[in-house]
Amino acid sequence: MYRLGLCLFALCFLLVACERDDRQTSTKLELTPIMNLLENGNCESWSDDFVSEKNYLIGWSLREHYGSIIREGNRVYEGKYAVRMSSLRVGLTASISQKIRVMAGHNLRIRFHYYIEEPCTGTKPRMYCYFRDGNLQNISNEVLSTFYDEATWGIIRGGGYGLSYFPLEYNDWKLFDYVIQVPTIADYFVFEIHTYAGTIMYVDDCWVVDLDMYN
Repeated sequence: MYRLGLCLFALCFLLVACERDDRQTSTKLELTPIMNLLENGNCESWSDDFVSEKNYLIGWSLREHYGSIIREGNRVYEGKYAVRMSSLRVGLTASISQKIRVMAGHNLRIRFHYYIEEPCTGTKPRMYCYFRDGNLQNISNEVLSTFYDEATWGIIRGGGYGLSYFPLEYNDWKLFDYVIQVPTIADYFVFEIHTYAGTIMYVDDCWVVDLDMYN
């Protein structure tokens, strides 16, 4: 009887320990919410309720956009609003830009959706991103070329890997989704998209994620 009691006690202890281990394992396997390094990456927050030149996309630099950046409520990928980018004249670049702090050597996932209206009669739209050092100085193209080959260069200064501009696939939402490594001399990344006269483009659902934060 004594031995039977010990066996039953040991069995109960084992079952409790296994259950506790399962709970701990389950907790460890839960995904941490992904952190978007961009402020207002979903393009939902604007400075005004009215569509006007003075309505700014909160968290972003639009330069002096002169109405080339407009809150869009009809052609939207998700949520209520997207960004409509349309340069009003030759020589005026429509751009959205945001500077974020990054960690040298980490891998960044750059992801957003874009929509190009037909036709595009001018210079094609593209990414126009920068890396900056700790003094907020842009790292020159010559220096960056020592970190990236020509095809990878298209991720930050083109339309994706091996592309100089966004492909002209009209009237449908397209996904830009690439990973690039931060140069070892960089402290900041400037996410920036350019469009030019003769093009109407919509942007929504913008993300920059430090993948190494989740390893």
